[in-house]
Amino acid sequence: MKIGRFQILDHLDEGGMGMIFVARDEELDREVALKILRSRDSDGSGGQARLLREAQALAKLAHPNVVTVYEAGEFDGQVFVAMELVRGQTLREWARAAPRRWPEVIERFIQAGRGLAAAHRAGLVHRDFKPSNVVVGDDERVRVLDFGLALARGEGAPEDPEDPGVTAIDESDASQISRAGPGLLATGLTGADSIAGTPAYMAP
Repeated sequence: MKIGRFQILDHLDEGGMGMIFVARDEELDREVALKILRSRDSDGSGGQARLLREAQALAKLAHPNVVTVYEAGEFDGQVFVAMELVRGQTLREWARAAPRRWPEVIERFIQAGRGLAAAHRAGLVHRDFKPSNVVVGDDERVRVLDFGLALARGEGAPEDPEDPGVTAIDESDASQISRAGPGLLATGLTGADSIAGTPAYMAP
């Protein structure tokens, strides 16, 4: 199966909005993660707008702790986003795979915090930050991903009380996170919960 110049190689993951595949960019000769919107979400459900919003949000960022977006578009009625393919585990999987030393856990959350701080500096609020939306790569580098719910600060969309990942943040909070050292990041951004052994829960 091909989507434009992208040759589908393998199924990688699946979510409520779309499917993610390992694909090869035949022009640039590299593997990518290709997120494809389900056909049922292409019209009238807001899925297309959400996927493109994710691509636009990521396109504003160039940071080692945020997954890189390469291209977004539509081919034969299918909306897609081509992104950096990160081999590794989600932060949730990494935390549960083996007992972790505190310095290891803190370092991973510092890296994730740096990615979020970069987003905040670009005027973006993630709104769905949780361990399953952070990948610990085989290269030990952490990347924040899934910006499908991201908003520019000032858009003023209401929070969804049913979504445990949604957290309100204002400009002063973002500035504080941007300047934060290990102390703040180790106790917030769900870091305390991973250290305590409950990474599925957000920090209080």
